[in-house]
Amino acid sequence: MSYNFDYLDRFKMMLNDEQFNRLINARIIVFGAGGVGGAVCHFLVRAGIQHLTVVDYDKIDVTNINRQLVAYQSNVGKLKVEEISKQLKDINPNLDLTIYPIKYSAKTSNINLKNFDIIIDCIDDISAKKDLILQANQENIYLLSAMGAGNRYQDIPQFEITDIHKTSYDPIAKILRKFCADNSINKLDVCYTKQKAVKFVCKKIASVVYYPISMALVIVSSIVNKIIRGI
Repeated sequence: MSYNFDYLDRFKMMLNDEQFNRLINARIIVFGAGGVGGAVCHFLVRAGIQHLTVVDYDKIDVTNINRQLVAYQSNVGKLKVEEISKQLKDINPNLDLTIYPIKYSAKTSNINLKNFDIIIDCIDDISAKKDLILQANQENIYLLSAMGAGNRYQDIPQFEITDIHKTSYDPIAKILRKFCADNSINKLDVCYTKQKAVKFVCKKIASVVYYPISMALVIVSSIVNKIIRGI
């Protein structure tokens, strides 16, 4: 594929030609365009990613406005993938972007994961996360999975990338550790924090903007460095 390198110079940052070529040729798919996933998409495009696919079935709700970059008062009720498409194209009009307004599951999705170099899992639904992890493992495609960012507001967020089997405290990670063990998945990179969630009377998971955004920044920094190092 040919590129307009004069145009792309705005995204080159401090990278040398070899690193930048790796970045602009990488093909990434992001599952989930909410608090974490939506921010991941924004930061990937600003970092120079040129080939991006985004999967999310959900519509924007007024409760999303406090933390999701895709959400504004003016677009409440609209599909997240359609709105984020407009935003990403405004950042980079030449972006090779594909959107799927679907709810992912192994049974319903016809997305061929073999078309991608990297999968980023920002799905909330545990069953869907399991399906995606299993499918990525079977296809031998690198996947980075986001754990919990909700019900936390205290202190400065401290997220890290580690193997699922080394996690602690996070309830999502606990479920997925067992799932990976049961399915002989020996390696799965996840982004998580040891900071404990706060218990609230409200049954819904709450979130404040700096936790999902911080998680997204850690995910993108890990992915970009993995790409430019040729790992």
